[in-house]
Amino acid sequence: MLSLPLDDGSILCISVRTSSRARRLRLVSGIRGVEAVVPAGYDEDKLQEFVQYKRDWIIKTANYYSRLREKTGHTESDVVYYLGRRYRVRLVKDRLASAIVSDGLGTATFHVTDMRRYKREIEQWYREQTAKVIAERLPGLSARLGLTYNKFTVKRQKSRWASCSKKRNLNFNLLLSAAPAEVIDYVIVHELCHITEMNHSKRFWQLVESADPGYRQHKEWLEDHSPVIGVQGL
Repeated sequence: MLSLPLDDGSILCISVRTSSRARRLRLVSGIRGVEAVVPAGYDEDKLQEFVQYKRDWIIKTANYYSRLREKTGHTESDVVYYLGRRYRVRLVKDRLASAIVSDGLGTATFHVTDMRRYKREIEQWYREQTAKVIAERLPGLSARLGLTYNKFTVKRQKSRWASCSKKRNLNFNLLLSAAPAEVIDYVIVHELCHITEMNHSKRFWQLVESADPGYRQHKEWLEDHSPVIGVQGL
């Protein structure tokens, strides 16, 4: 753990993680803080120099995520989002993978077969939940808008929530079920509208607004929570 003194007298803590795959020093900033990823046998003095060199960037990004935590209320590290709500994560070693989400307790209990690879099993749970909610919502929204799609898939995507191909195939991020139902509907509407407008022109946004008058608020939710959930944008 490194300590970076700030001008106001406070201390910014930077965690240090050694990686056998790292070939150089690098800094990673996110909702959970700033982390230095270092190769095995790194020079501590060089790391200190590197942190000082990147001081302005570290402070800027740390302040950004601090404001984001305040805005989203995301203050815990071991949480997942599901249908717009935050749940504390509990892990239980078991022979079969399953999950129990309790609104009353505010917890998501994941029974996992391998504690070392629990993130993969949580990812698979998200994939199943997202596929289920898309299968429930997409046909009705497609019929209401009079826009016909070919097929949809759910897959891991780091850079976007969804996409639409020229063949009218819709792709949805497996983490989409983390969002509230109305936000999920906005993402579906957004991609359906791309069937007629393969761009983000004024005409496109008019189509989106006619189908979802509150789309601006839904789009803002995604923008605020994308860094928390782990998706860069739509």
